[in-house]
Amino acid sequence: MITGFHIEPTNICTLKCEGCARTRFIDQWPQHWHNHSLDIDQLLNFLDVDLSTKTINLCGNYGDPIYHPDFINFVKRLKETNVTLSIITNGSYKKKEWWQELTTLLSEQDKIIFSIDGLPENFTQYRKNANWKSIQTGIEASVASQCQTHWSYIPFSFNEDSINQAKQLALQLGMDRFVINPSDRFDEKTIQLLPKSTEFIGNRFDSQQRWKINEQKPIDNNTSINPKCHSGDQHFITADGFYSPCCYLADHRFYYKTQFGKNKKQYDIRSSTLTELLTRPDVIEFTETLGQQSGCQYNCPA
Repeated sequence: MITGFHIEPTNICTLKCEGCARTRFIDQWPQHWHNHSLDIDQLLNFLDVDLSTKTINLCGNYGDPIYHPDFINFVKRLKETNVTLSIITNGSYKKKEWWQELTTLLSEQDKIIFSIDGLPENFTQYRKNANWKSIQTGIEASVASQCQTHWSYIPFSFNEDSINQAKQLALQLGMDRFVINPSDRFDEKTIQLLPKSTEFIGNRFDSQQRWKINEQKPIDNNTSINPKCHSGDQHFITADGFYSPCCYLADHRFYYKTQFGKNKKQYDIRSSTLTELLTRPDVIEFTETLGQQSGCQYNCPA
């Protein structure tokens, strides 16, 4: 069943967040990094289903969607299909006029979700290079429109005591929702950001730590995982135009261990349609053996 999609319009971003796959990739292999942005015609040709009943989440692993070089037209073309959109962004460095043009395309079912982890004076400890003044410009334009405006807040060690103040600020700005979004993305490079309170740590953190030290052995079936892709809304399209069952498996730390990374050209959206791809034996076999995939074991433990 297809209920929606997760689409990465671009892998371009102005930020350098420590836990981000983009930051990690560029730090490790700068010579292999290339900016990519999806072609809207190619995307719509690939999505050969009725989109009027679907939700599309515009986000991604590597980029911020608003930095797609033709994002206004990208959204306009998607909205012409009557799809419902959720745009996840930090919101930095766009002007008032740009936000006003964008928000006029959106309906009351659509959402703009601003990812701001802390208060204006401390959130750049994680969202490095972000700019509060321009973010507030985007929030104000979104609030003034008919679309929904949300604040998504990841608790870290430096901001877990600022949550109530951030909630109050969201209320003052007229935002519709304030959402606490605990992370489990803590490793040797980000462990100093781990919140003191366990309620603010993602529920996958412990199982992922066990998996890393091989306490969790490979399994032969799907009973020990809880695949998010079974929701039907995780079909992922990368910024360079390739299909993956979800965004987790499209992260470079897992991608090239899967058939979708090893045989990348076979999942090019320019050479097939979604319907053709999902009915292929190799894709069906993959969905029936998720429990054997290391990326699924790590990212979707039961």
